[in-house]
Amino acid sequence: MKTSIQIFLILLIFNACTSQVFKQNIEIEKTSNEFISSVNSIVIDKMNEYDIPGLSIGLVKNDALLYSKGFGVKSIKNGGRVTEHTIFHTASISKLFTAVAIMDLVEQNKISIDSKLVDILPNLQYDDERIKAIKIENLLNHTSGLPDIRNYHWKNNHQSDHSLENFVVKLNLKLDHDPASKYQYSNLAYDILGYVIEKASGVGYDDYMKENILNKNKMYSSDFRYFKIIDSLTVSPHSKKFLTKKIYEKKTYPYTREHAPSSTLNASSKELSNWMSSFLQSVRDADTNKAYLDMIQPTFNPYPYIGYGFQLSKINGNKTIEHYGGDRGFRSYLMMIPEKKIGLVLLANCDYKEDFRQEILHSIAKLMLELDD
Repeated sequence: MKTSIQIFLILLIFNACTSQVFKQNIEIEKTSNEFISSVNSIVIDKMNEYDIPGLSIGLVKNDALLYSKGFGVKSIKNGGRVTEHTIFHTASISKLFTAVAIMDLVEQNKISIDSKLVDILPNLQYDDERIKAIKIENLLNHTSGLPDIRNYHWKNNHQSDHSLENFVVKLNLKLDHDPASKYQYSNLAYDILGYVIEKASGVGYDDYMKENILNKNKMYSSDFRYFKIIDSLTVSPHSKKFLTKKIYEKKTYPYTREHAPSSTLNASSKELSNWMSSFLQSVRDADTNKAYLDMIQPTFNPYPYIGYGFQLSKINGNKTIEHYGGDRGFRSYLMMIPEKKIGLVLLANCDYKEDFRQEILHSIAKLMLELDD
């Protein structure tokens, strides 16, 4: 009898937890444009399959915006339609922008790829003498030997202008291995690069990025400072319960200012498309943008899949330069095919079933490559 009551209570609790479960059910809009219809079908099919609350796509071809569209809702609680102007937390796509800023400073002769980190940041704390061997290049291509960050402490929500500096200078740096001996992904390395940008430019990281990178690429609504984003453009992060599989809205938005260089660019698919168009043009103009061309080449022989910031891969035999992004409540993916003048970006406000990123973008990329044939 007691066992039956326990089972009944468990089922009662389970039903309560799974009631009013979010289920995505977007209908495909009819259009006479075959390409747009195909893209819409790819996106909507995956959103319905994986119950993705909101998602935005931007596609670039031949230096022009080919397609930009939002799907679904900003919040499963409060609704709100996602558009191409909706701002998402882009997570590690942020690293591409930090890397571009570093390469701009290299072009200005303010730093060098071979500059020693301790020469630029003499106030670093460390007991590990191997820190002295770290070069800017090692931070860019994840060969510094620095560990990754285990806990971002998003709930801190720091907003002080000195958050990044305070975070970096209070660290007692230790390496997992010798610099330039091994590839090991490190968010910490990119946060430190943000502080390098502050020191080399004489301007706070977020202000430097807004003025010299974002605004110059018509990313006027985007910012590394979440507290600067217009409320009407923001979305909520979503996750899924482990046991009940119930999709829920997370209470904490992934933002604290010290992790801006590695993780906190907030941007829309439309504005990221502007940046992709500009970057692809710059790469082709190798005479005046050699630093950008260097970013998309293999930079570490034992692991030829990393440039300066960019992850390197191939699709249908074509070289891709890209970066995935993922933090609590968000997933993102940006990919470019320089030789074909193609760029794609996907932003989503959920952190589960993350393979949908490549399932969507790779399918669309193949369509775009067919247009090129």
